Amino acid sequence: MRRLQLYFTVISGLLIAVGFYMERFTGIPWYPLVFMLAFLIGGWFQAREGVTTTVEEKKLNVELLMIIAAIGASIIGYWFEGAILIFIFSLSGTLEAYAGGRTRDAVQALIKMKPNVARRERPDGEYEVVDVEELDIGDIIMVRRGDVFPIDGVITEGGTEVNEASLTGESALVIKNSGDTVLTGSINEGGVVLVRMTVDNEETIFNRMVEMVRESESVPSKRAQFIDRFENKYVWIVLITTGFMMFLPHYIFGWSWNETFYRAMVLLVVASPCAVVASITPATLSAISTSAKSGVLVKGGKFMEQLADVDYVLFDKTGTLTKGEPVITHFEVAEGEDRDRIAASVYALERESNHPLAVRISDHFEDSKQEGFEAENVHDVVGRGVEAHVDGHTVQVFKAEADDFMEPFKSELLDTGHTVTIYIEDGVKKALIALKDIERPEAADVIERLNRMGKETVMVSGDNPKAAESIAKSIGLKKAIGNQSPEDKVRHINAYKEKGIVMMVGDGVNDAPGIKQADIGVAMGKGTGIALETADIVLMKEQLSRLPEMMSLSARLDGVIKQNLIFSVAVILLLITSNFFQAINLPLGVIGHEGSTILVILNGLRLLVNREFNMPHSSFHLQERTDDHRSIGMQKYKG
Repeated sequence: MRRLQLYFTVISGLLIAVGFYMERFTGIPWYPLVFMLAFLIGGWFQAREGVTTTVEEKKLNVELLMIIAAIGASIIGYWFEGAILIFIFSLSGTLEAYAGGRTRDAVQALIKMKPNVARRERPDGEYEVVDVEELDIGDIIMVRRGDVFPIDGVITEGGTEVNEASLTGESALVIKNSGDTVLTGSINEGGVVLVRMTVDNEETIFNRMVEMVRESESVPSKRAQFIDRFENKYVWIVLITTGFMMFLPHYIFGWSWNETFYRAMVLLVVASPCAVVASITPATLSAISTSAKSGVLVKGGKFMEQLADVDYVLFDKTGTLTKGEPVITHFEVAEGEDRDRIAASVYALERESNHPLAVRISDHFEDSKQEGFEAENVHDVVGRGVEAHVDGHTVQVFKAEADDFMEPFKSELLDTGHTVTIYIEDGVKKALIALKDIERPEAADVIERLNRMGKETVMVSGDNPKAAESIAKSIGLKKAIGNQSPEDKVRHINAYKEKGIVMMVGDGVNDAPGIKQADIGVAMGKGTGIALETADIVLMKEQLSRLPEMMSLSARLDGVIKQNLIFSVAVILLLITSNFFQAINLPLGVIGHEGSTILVILNGLRLLVNREFNMPHSSFHLQERTDDHRSIGMQKYKG
C-alpha cells in the first residue's frame, strides 16, 4: 500500500509538470483536465482517509481541510497552486506512512521468517514433513543447516551455531549443544540437530513478539492522544474562521470579492495543523522501530515517550540483576581430607539427581570423576538434599545446618546470599560447597549510568535482606529491600508512584503483578510467559544495558517532538499573520505549510538512526562441526 501511495504521488507530480508546461508554453486550453487528474491521483489516499474518518468517527480532520482548500483554489482559477498543494500533501502523507510502516514491516518480516512446515520424527524413526500447526509438545523434529527453527524447544542430539538476530538484535552466533534451548525464528547456521518441542505454538517467544509489535501502534503517547483530540476542534475553528474570512474583509478592508475568497483559501491552507499533527507519531514510530532492531520491544508510543521521565527504577534480583544460574564459588574440605576423592564422590552422587542445584554441582565437578566411583541407591531426602552409596561409603550432600562446622566462614557465606551445602561421609562432615547466583556482568555499569541520570535504583527481592544488600552493594544500588512477596513489591511500587514515575524490571511469575502495576513494566526476554505478557517493554537479549540506552533514546525523542511542535506552530502563526497582511500568495502558503510538514516528518525519521545503542559486533569462533553432527538422522530422512 505504501508503494502504491508513492507511485500515486510521483504520477501526480508528473501530471502537474505536464499541466504547467501546457498552461505556460503551449496555450492548450484543456490543461485544467490534467490538473484535475493530478488532484484525483495525488489526493486519493488522503481524501479517502479524511472522508472515512469523518464518517466513522464523526469528526473533522486536516485531510478535509486540504481537499477543500485545493478545490477552492481551483474555483478561482489557481489550478497549479491547488495541484501543488495536493502533491506536497500527498508526499508528506507518504513519508508519514513510511515511518508507521517500519513497525508493520517488522511484523511482516517476522511472520515471513517463521516456517510453515517441519520434519517430525515418526515412531518408526523415519521423518515426515508436517504443518507446524500439527506439532505437539514432546515431538522431535530435525532442523538442518540453514533452516529456521519452527518451534521453541530443547536440542536432544547434535550441536550447532544459531543466529538469533531476528529475536535479540545480536549478530554474533550462539553456540548450542544438547540440552540447550532454541527459539522459533532463529536460524540454524551449523550442523543438523534434533529438537524436542517444549512450548505450544501459540505461546512461543516468536508469537509473543509478533503480537507485541502489532500492539505498539495501538497504544499512542499522551501527546499523540492530545493532538488527536485537539485536531477536530481546531479544524472546526479554521473552517468557521475561513467562513468569516470569505466575506468580512470585503466590507471591513474593501478587498475585492476575488481577493477576499483568495485570502480565505490561503488561510485554509496555512492554518491547517498538518505539521502539528505530524510532529509526534512518525518520530515515535521511528524510535520504536530503532528499539526493535536493537532487541528491545516497546508495546506503544505511550511507554516510549514516558521512559525519559522515569524517576524510580525497581529491580527484581534473581534472573534480572543476577544470571539466575547459581555457580560454585567455594569448595572447602576439612583438614586432612582428600580433596580429589571427595570431589569425585560429589560428582558421582549429584550426577544422578535432577535437582537444579545438583545439576550445577555435577557440571562443576565433571572433570573430577574417577573410575570406580559410581552412586548406588540414590534417593532424595526431602528438605535436606540427596543421599547414596559411593565407593563403599554412605555419602550425603545436605543443606547446611546451624552447627560449628567451618564457622564463622559458613555463616558469612549464608549472610552474603550463598547457598551452602555440606558433604557428609559415613556421618562425618568433610567438606563445604557454596553456590551463589552471581550478578550480570553489565549490572554494575547499568546501575552507575542510571544513578548518573538521576534515577533512584532500588532492588525488591524475595531473598533474605543480607543477601539482597550484598548484591546491591556490589553493583552500586542505592537501596535494597529483602524478604518481599509479590504483594509487598506491588505495595512498594504504589508508594513510589505517589512520588514519581516508576519502572519495574523483572523476569518471573512473582514479578508479573509488579510489572503490571508499574507505570512502565520491563521483562527480561527469557522470562516467564506471564511476565512477558504483562510487560510494556521486553529486553529480548536480556541486556540490562539497553535500559539507559532506551532512556537516552526517549530523551532524544522528547527533544525531536518539542522541536517539531515549536517549529510547526511558529510557521503556522507566521503564515497566518503574513496572509492577513497580504504578504504571501497561495504558492508560498502551500510551500510554507506543506514544507514545514515534510520537515517535521523528516526530523522524526532521524530517530531511525541507531545512535543511542551500542551494538558491538562481537567476534566469535565457530566450534568444529563433525560430520556426525551434519549427518544426524539424514540416513532416515525421506522427502
